[in-house]
Amino acid sequence: MDLDGDGYLSMYELEYFYEEQLQRMEAIGIETLPFEDCLCQMLDMIHPTEAGKISLGDLKRCKMTPIFFDTFFNLEKYLDHEQRDPFASQRDHDSDGHELSDWDRYAAEEYELLVAEEGASDHQDEAVLDDEM
Repeated sequence: MDLDGDGYLSMYELEYFYEEQLQRMEAIGIETLPFEDCLCQMLDMIHPTEAGKISLGDLKRCKMTPIFFDTFFNLEKYLDHEQRDPFASQRDHDSDGHELSDWDRYAAEEYELLVAEEGASDHQDEAVLDDEM
């Protein structure tokens, strides 16, 4: 991403890569976020030590670096993040505060679906018993 090789990601370089994402979104008819708004989100997320440029150290220090890179490279994951439940980040940690892996989140979601299905099945069984009486 460091097109000029100066060791920093400038706002110009970020815009260069975001333009490609915008073209992909427009091609499939998705409403786009202006670069200025995206840039504000990225700077708020990364908190660079020097204004106007992002260093490798800034990216390593940030815990949300995958989201940063998805914003500029991976449209599918970027859209997943943008459409994500705002309360999901609270569910991304276990009771001890440890971050959950993708597998942990998947297992928890599947468990919730299973419990909901069993609850619906039990409710249906009760309704059948009531009708027979």
